[in-house]
Amino acid sequence: MQCFRHQERAAIAVCQHCGKATCAECSDDTGQGIACSQACAAEIQEAYRLTTRLKQSFGIGLTPPMPASVSMYAFFGVILAAVGAYLSFSRDVFDYLSFAVAAVFFVMSWLSYKRFKDACLIC
Repeated sequence: MQCFRHQERAAIAVCQHCGKATCAECSDDTGQGIACSQACAAEIQEAYRLTTRLKQSFGIGLTPPMPASVSMYAFFGVILAAVGAYLSFSRDVFDYLSFAVAAVFFVMSWLSYKRFKDACLIC
């Protein structure tokens, strides 16, 4: 493939905006892609800005939402801890079973969050 401006030179890249082949002299690396001219460089920069704004408006590329399992386990842990507290105060006997199961749910919530974090989903 030859450069679109210099037919005697071999192309080393393709303009990201217009798709024209460019040689080393004509290529301009914008950081978001190769451009063949200042106009194409401006278009590539504008496309990058728009893409970034769209990603931010839809929440793409940002911290993803917490998995439902984390909040579900924590919710059940809170409910069981409340039930255990109610039963302990109403019967004057400590309800070990409700608190133990609540602790298991809290541990599962923490493990679910840790697994989510270790999977590098919130990098």
